[in-house]
Amino acid sequence: MQFKITEKIKNLEIDDIKENLLHYSYDSKTLKYLVKNNISKDDISYVTAYSSFVGEIYENIIYELLLKYALENKDIKSFVLKGPYQAKENHFIKSGLLIDRSSQIVYKSAYKDISEFDALFFTEDSVYFVEMSTSKKTASLNKRLAKKYALLKIIFPSLEIKALIVLTKGSTGTKNFPEYSTIWLTNDLNDDDLIEKIIFAKKVKNELQTLKAPEDKKFIEAYSIKYKKFPYFPTLEWILNISRKHPKFEVDLKFFSTPKMFLYFDIYTKLYIGYINSKDFKELFNDFCYIVKEDKIIVTLEKINQSEIDVVYYVKETNEKLQRVRLCGNDEVSIKEKEPDGFTNAEVRFFMKVLDDTHRLSVDNIKHILKNISIIK
Repeated sequence: MQFKITEKIKNLEIDDIKENLLHYSYDSKTLKYLVKNNISKDDISYVTAYSSFVGEIYENIIYELLLKYALENKDIKSFVLKGPYQAKENHFIKSGLLIDRSSQIVYKSAYKDISEFDALFFTEDSVYFVEMSTSKKTASLNKRLAKKYALLKIIFPSLEIKALIVLTKGSTGTKNFPEYSTIWLTNDLNDDDLIEKIIFAKKVKNELQTLKAPEDKKFIEAYSIKYKKFPYFPTLEWILNISRKHPKFEVDLKFFSTPKMFLYFDIYTKLYIGYINSKDFKELFNDFCYIVKEDKIIVTLEKINQSEIDVVYYVKETNEKLQRVRLCGNDEVSIKEKEPDGFTNAEVRFFMKVLDDTHRLSVDNIKHILKNISIIK
């Protein structure tokens, strides 16, 4: 099913929803500061902040227009409320599909966002996730779709997963999106009066979430959706354990070639297969000089891009810094420090407790994996 854009959405006809836009939450602090300090509109800091802010307004405009579109379209059976329309934020729910503190639709695990959806709606046999962007370059957005698609495929296994991508005219790469995507192109948002009004709108505490959704049973709260739970860390541990059960090989590479495993690669990017100690690792990387916590250099199979999977190592130093190390061949090494509050650090902390002597990999094991990694395709 292909949903068709209406003239109202295409032309951003918003006279009847302008007041509604004031009820959304915006991050205007940076832009207000720049305006009050008479920073030139040509300054890169102003251009960046303004572009980001216009993107926030655009997202809310499209959501408002989609709300009306859903009400009138009989094929849309349910539409998830967010922003000023949803009844409550699920601040204290640790995991699952919910509304976060920013009033966005997210899937969380251990209080961390796995994915965010600009809008979400259901037909008889499908779930559509919506992505909106004012950026004319779409490669980054396109890349992010794989994770969202994979996550929804796992939590809604009986439904088709589709995407509605809403962009502005002149966007590049619109033909590069996956086949499950429907592309809508709208006019640019050029309503300077509206943008300025929202930037400087005075917000009274607890005033925001006050809009009432149209009275129709198709408008639903995120917490009411039935889906298959996705246990983030237990699934990673299950993958590790199954991959190490082959009677002949230390790591069962064929296990990673199944369609379900490719969904997991899209969600996690990397899947954990064991660890190697510092002494052995120096045979692979002569200049290795880090002091490693518990002498465990964690080994992963990592999705480098859509067509390449490689062995990548994670080094937890005794000072708690985490380094991503990739041996790229021809003596080329890529080393990057990971954010301390990111998912990778959380995953490594988890596996430092899980990995024991049975998960140790030798240099020969690593070489065998590298020689046969093309099995994963």
